Amino acid sequence: MKMPILFRPLPFLSALALGLLAVLPAWSKDKDRCEIDISSIDRIEPTDEYDPYSGGATGYHQIELEHDDGPACAILVGIDDGGNGSRVLESSKDRLVYDLYKDSRLSQRVDDVRGSESNMFALSMDSKNDNATVQFFSNIPGGQLVQKGTYSDRVTVNVYQLIDGTPYGPIASRTAQVRTKVRSVVSASVIVDGVTRPLNGSVGTLDLGDLTRGGGGRFDLDISGNGDYSLSLSSSNGGRLVGTGGDSIGYQLYVSGRAVSLARGTTVDLGGSGRYGLQVQTDGAAQALAGTYSDSLLLTITAN
Repeated sequence: MKMPILFRPLPFLSALALGLLAVLPAWSKDKDRCEIDISSIDRIEPTDEYDPYSGGATGYHQIELEHDDGPACAILVGIDDGGNGSRVLESSKDRLVYDLYKDSRLSQRVDDVRGSESNMFALSMDSKNDNATVQFFSNIPGGQLVQKGTYSDRVTVNVYQLIDGTPYGPIASRTAQVRTKVRSVVSASVIVDGVTRPLNGSVGTLDLGDLTRGGGGRFDLDISGNGDYSLSLSSSNGGRLVGTGGDSIGYQLYVSGRAVSLARGTTVDLGGSGRYGLQVQTDGAAQALAGTYSDSLLLTITAN
C-alpha cells in the first residue's frame, strides 16, 4: 500500500589575544587645535531582523560632523572595534560577528587610528566648509545560526587632527549602539527510503507493504533551528487509509516513539536541532477488500 506524504514549511579553537598599545603624539603648545563636534551618529542597526539562513544583513549609516572653532584643518574619522572586542554582537546566550565598511560593496573595512589610516575617512574642514557627513555600512554575514533574541555592542567614533601627516587626538569622540534582532528560523528535510528532500512542498510516497497482517513504514525529519518550533500533522482521511472501493483501514502514527492522533490533526512542540523518526503502523486487515489504500499526510514546521 502507498501513502502520499505532502510536506510544507513555514517561516522560520583556542585563541591567543595580544593587546597592542599605540600612543599618539601629544599636543604641543605651538599647535592650534581644531574644534570638531560629532553632532550625531545614527544607531547602527540593519533595517530588517537577522535571518541566519539568508545572505546576511546590511545597513546604511551616517556620522554628522561640525567645525565649531579654530583653524582650518585636515581630519581623520575612524571607528573602533567595539566594547565586546573584534566587532561582536552579544546577547545573554550567544555571539554574532559583524563588521563596518566604507563602501556598499563591503570591500574596505572601517578602522580606527591603530589600524590602517587608508581605512579611515579623510576630510578637510574650515569656516566655509563647516559641516560634513560621513557615510558607512554595517554587515552581519549570513550563516550564523545563533539563538533568537536581541544582540548589541557599542562602538566609539573618533576624530583625529592631521598635522604634517601625523594624527593627533582624538579631538572628538562619540559612542553609538550597534544592535540587531535575530528572528526565529527553522530548516527541515524529509528522508524517505534513504532519499533526502527539502521540506518545501515536495511529495514523497511511503510504501506500507501488504496490509493483510498489518503494514508499516518509516520516514525521518532532519530539523535545525535557533529556537523552539512546532510540527503540525494532519491527515486527509482523519488517520485512515481509504481504498478505491470506499473501505478504510486505520493506522497509528508515532513521532520519535510518541503516538499522535490524526483524527483532527495534532501539533508536537520541538526545539533545537535533531532527527525525528516518524513511524506508521496499521493493524491486520485480512477482512478488507483487496485493493490499494492510501492517505495524504500534511506536515508543517513552524518556528515559534
